[in-house]
Amino acid sequence: MINVTVPYLPSLSKYIKYVENIYDNNWLTSNGPLVRELTVRLEDKLAVKNLLLTSSGTMALLIAFRVRNVLNKNVLTTPFSFQATYSALEWQGANVSFCDIQNNSWNLDPKLVEKYITDGHRVDCVVPVHTFGNPCDIEAFNHLKNKYNFDLIYDAAHAITTTHSDGKSILSDGDISCFSLQATKLFHTIEGGGMIFNNRDEMEIAAKMINFGFDNTVAIEPGINGKLSEFHAAMGLAILDDLDKIIENREYQKELYEKELKIDLEFQHVENNFVVSPSYMPIVFNSRDELDKSVKNLAKHNIFPRRYFYPAIHKMPFVEKKGGSQNLPVAEAISNKILCLPLYYNQSAEQIKTICNLVNNS
Repeated sequence: MINVTVPYLPSLSKYIKYVENIYDNNWLTSNGPLVRELTVRLEDKLAVKNLLLTSSGTMALLIAFRVRNVLNKNVLTTPFSFQATYSALEWQGANVSFCDIQNNSWNLDPKLVEKYITDGHRVDCVVPVHTFGNPCDIEAFNHLKNKYNFDLIYDAAHAITTTHSDGKSILSDGDISCFSLQATKLFHTIEGGGMIFNNRDEMEIAAKMINFGFDNTVAIEPGINGKLSEFHAAMGLAILDDLDKIIENREYQKELYEKELKIDLEFQHVENNFVVSPSYMPIVFNSRDELDKSVKNLAKHNIFPRRYFYPAIHKMPFVEKKGGSQNLPVAEAISNKILCLPLYYNQSAEQIKTICNLVNNS
């Protein structure tokens, strides 16, 4: 059976060496030495500052929204994302609305965001998503942020290694960027996530929030347990040693897919020479019928791709029940025709060619 992804596992001996440190220190959680080491090494690897690790990517979003206090605020986001983007906002008491996405990048459309604002809607915070690791129009969102004075928090769940053309991490953009380190991601800690803050004071506030609100021995505010454990950090450190070869291998696979897929398909458009994390292999068919045929044909051969992100968030029953239906035609069209093909470390070229052949002949 071939699934859409297979979590990367480092050599057991390498992982055990880090685990032995945990046993030697008898320090399992609460900002232990491995969490601190992973933080420093990630900041160095990604060339970022003010990085805070958390127990999940969703926790990172929750904390970011808490730091910026979205309670009863009007927040605008994309309907084309994993539901955690929306759920974290709801859990923090935000008033959530959606704008449609661009037809080529599949990211939140800044032109429609500005139109939404100029039509008379108040917007306190905008939460774009770097969909499949592909950067939003960062320059446009920076311009809108300065023009209309809203908070800008990026959901960068898939984009931990995505950079500008000059090598600068896109995680440094916006007020806060949140990322996921869940097991299916390009780089993972089994479960985990993190945030990059533009403002160090906010990072220090968030560090207290994920530790029950404690400042030394006294809780100064209501907090939550959002810490990353030492065992999770050990996995991250072991994988970090292999990250370059993981990226290289997955980039090769994406290039092979694009070469071997012969039918008329749409690939995600990348602008401004960004270097995008090779996290997913999404394709868009011309019709839902073509997609269904390919899915059935692949399933006959025990190959199981994934329909990210279907349905679009605004079409999920619990969202429709709360806020009513919105007309977001591009997001609906893309979500109805998109399919993510298997992509994971050391998937063979023969296997990729087989998958492409099945798609080509569906």
